[in-house]
Order: sequence, then C-alpha cells, then structure tokens
Amino acid sequence: MNSDRLRVRARAALAEWYTLVVVVLLALALVGGWGAYTSIAGPAEEMNRDTTDSWSTTGSFDHSAEVTSENEVYPVGTQLSDRSVYFTDVTPELEGTFTYRYTADAGDVTADVELERVIRSADDEREYWEVNETIAETSTEGLAPGEETTADFAIDVPATVNESERIEESLGGSPGSVETTVVAHVTIQGTIDGEPVERTEQYELGLEPDGSTYAVSATGTDPDGGQQTGSEVTTASAGGFGLLLPLVLLLGSLGGLGTLVTAKHSGRLAPSEAELERLRAQYEREEFDEWISRGSLPDEVRDRPRIEVSTLEDLVDVAIDCDRRVLEDESAGEYYVVDGEAVYVYEPEAFEADSGDGSSADLFEEESAGEENDVAHESDGGESVLEETSEDDDS
Repeated sequence: MNSDRLRVRARAALAEWYTLVVVVLLALALVGGWGAYTSIAGPAEEMNRDTTDSWSTTGSFDHSAEVTSENEVYPVGTQLSDRSVYFTDVTPELEGTFTYRYTADAGDVTADVELERVIRSADDEREYWEVNETIAETSTEGLAPGEETTADFAIDVPATVNESERIEESLGGSPGSVETTVVAHVTIQGTIDGEPVERTEQYELGLEPDGSTYAVSATGTDPDGGQQTGSEVTTASAGGFGLLLPLVLLLGSLGGLGTLVTAKHSGRLAPSEAELERLRAQYEREEFDEWISRGSLPDEVRDRPRIEVSTLEDLVDVAIDCDRRVLEDESAGEYYVVDGEAVYVYEPEAFEADSGDGSSADLFEEESAGEENDVAHESDGGESVLEETSEDDDS
C-alpha cells in the first residue's frame, strides 16, 4: 500500500518537474560522454624531470704552525698541523694551503684563486667595519678533472690581533665582535662535460684569538657543483575505472531520459484520475479502520429500508452517532451501518481506467484534510458515546 502511494507521488513529482529533470539528465549525459571520450582518445601525458649531479667542486684548507719559542712541551722547530687550537706565544704564525679541485667526466678550465685576510666587526644584525688584505694569488690554466690548484698563505696572529685593536681604538670601539678570517675566492672558466662554465665560489677559514691561544675552523668546504636536468614524457593510463565510470554515467543518463520522454508522450508519466481516486479510497479506508468490521448481512437485514450515504466518512459519522460499528461486506463491495429498521449504505464508485493526465494535488490535500477530520470524528464519537451511555443509565 505504501509503495503504491510512493510510486504515485514520484510520478507526480516527475510530471511537475519534467523540464528540469530532462535538463539535468542531458547535462549528466554530456559529462559522461566527455569523460569517456577523453579516456579513450586523449590519455594524459606526464613529464618527469630528473636532476642529477654531473660534476662537483671541492675547496679545503690545510694549516700548521711551527714552534718558535722555548717551552717544556714542544721542541723549537716542531710543526703542529691541522690543530683546532694553537698557542699564540709558542706558535705565533699560522701557515696554510688552500687546495681546489673538481670531479667530472671531462673538463678543461682556468682556475683563479685569491686569498684575502679579512678583519671585521659585526653582530647578528649588521657589519660595522671591515678591512681586507690580499695575502695570496694563483692562476691555473688547463685544469682537468681530479687535478688540484693550490695557494699558500701565512698569518702573523699577534700582529693581526694588534691591528684589530688599533682599528677599534681609532674608531672609539664598536658594538660588534671582531672576527678574522681567511677567504678564498675561486673563479673558474672553461668547459665541463661539454657545457660552458663560468662561476665564482667562496671558502673561509676562521681565526679566533683568545689571549694565549687562537682557534682555527674551516667553513664552506662542502662539495659544490653543476647539475644536469633530463626530461622524460610518460603516458598516464586512465585504467578500467577511468573509462567505466563515464560510460555508466552516459548510458544511465540516456536510458533515464528515454524512459522519461516515452512515459511523458504516452500519457503514463502523470498519475491518472483513476489511480488518484483509488489511492484516496485506500487512504480513507485506512483512516477509519478502527470503526470498521468485516462481515456480511443476512438477506432479511439487507432488505430493510436503505439510506444511501455519499462517502465513507459520512457513514462513519452515522456509526458514531448511533453507537454502532461500520460493517464492510467485501463480496458486495459495500459498507453498512444497521440502526433499528434502517440500513445506512455506502457503495464506493467503481474505478475506471483514465488515460488523461491526473493531478496529484487533490490526493495530497485529501490526505491532509483526512488527518484533520479524523481528530474531529474521534472527538464527536466520544461525546456521542458518552451521551448514549448517560441515556441508558437514566432509563
């Protein structure tokens, strides 16, 4: 029963919104068709870029200091090498070598190396002053992969400390801290792995004097180099689901559109008046089920005077007023209320096929009105029963 009612409601909604539903189905069909076309005719292409190191460069500092003063630990003339800390009085002069090389499959470059001693005052935010002095220069032509070019240098640490103090004193002091570094500027020009190269690199060796000692630390010596980028174009396959889903959407939309248009033009889309009347009768029967009993009348009762009632609702009103039940005779297709010598009868109309378009608005209004009347009937019925009971008690 409920499923019939839902089907009628759905058909009525489709009939009312027919144009909008057709537009939506056409749009879905276009989307599905385009998706199927692109899946078949135009698989996506993806470009993968691979970056590889084709060559690299390396710069490094080696340093040492010779013991020049008598002491109880190191004999004079001892060479202390690659230490992190040296003694200022015992080993006052720091000597070193900067070495530069590159690795590649093939190459021919000119490498120019300039070493500077840099004294400056700076903090985390800014630099306040700087003094540069070139302490070594070298140039090497035809440098091949794996070959080295070198530059030697020497730093008088006490003299450097005295120089920085004189600068600070001449400036009246500065808010930053004084730093001393050996900076290597390397410029290479030429060809590496068949590609022209021209670049400048920088490496540093830091000096940190601290009274009787000075620390040495190298920075910027990590290998650097050039890169080659290769591109590869691959085709991304849409896969089975990439084609199946658009096809399902396309075929489903076209199938639904064809069914809808056929039902519309054949007059079977909107519910017929006969279907609406049948559902009204079913709904009315369900609404008054608590007042109705099934059975049949004897012939002698059926032959009593008949009073025709136009609706089942009116017959239920009569039953409530008479404090009787409504009897449904399914074989005769009629409803009865027996009150004394009179028989109240409601005979539903026979439903005939109707090919015209029906309207579902009356059905929905009828259901709403039926729910309101049902409440009123129950209230009237209760009052009638109470009145009848009161009369019986008085008699």
